[in-house]
Amino acid sequence: MNIHLDGSNAIHSPREKVYSLLTDPNFISKSLPDSEDVRVIDGSSLEARMKLRIAVVSTTMRMKLRVERTAPPSKATLVAEGAGSGSTLKITSVFDLSGDSQTTMAWSADAEVGGVMAGIGSSLLKGFAAKKVAEIFSGITKAVEASS
Repeated sequence: MNIHLDGSNAIHSPREKVYSLLTDPNFISKSLPDSEDVRVIDGSSLEARMKLRIAVVSTTMRMKLRVERTAPPSKATLVAEGAGSGSTLKITSVFDLSGDSQTTMAWSADAEVGGVMAGIGSSLLKGFAAKKVAEIFSGITKAVEASS
């Protein structure tokens, strides 16, 4: 099952700083919701155990996240892949930053869901994904603004 989401949000911080933080696995590791056992692998990737609860299905997935295709200070792609409890998940997110002293982040995310989670139903999964993505970007926005 495939899910596409997109949106934008304002971050009260300069674009160069936002870009630097959004492409730093050490920063990302501290702003992931519902994660435990987070380990930075190198300058572009990390691993984490994520707890996911969708309707009546609750699972823990081992996720790997990589920063790819960077174009400083405006654009990068983040790829997260994981598996657990008979399910697979791959999310490819692209962000595009604009502005100077205040940054606008436009983003899109494409998720491929397989296994048990794919059997839940598209409307439940899309609602869960929209809520989770909003939580992630809200957390990242707060963390970036707090570090400025």
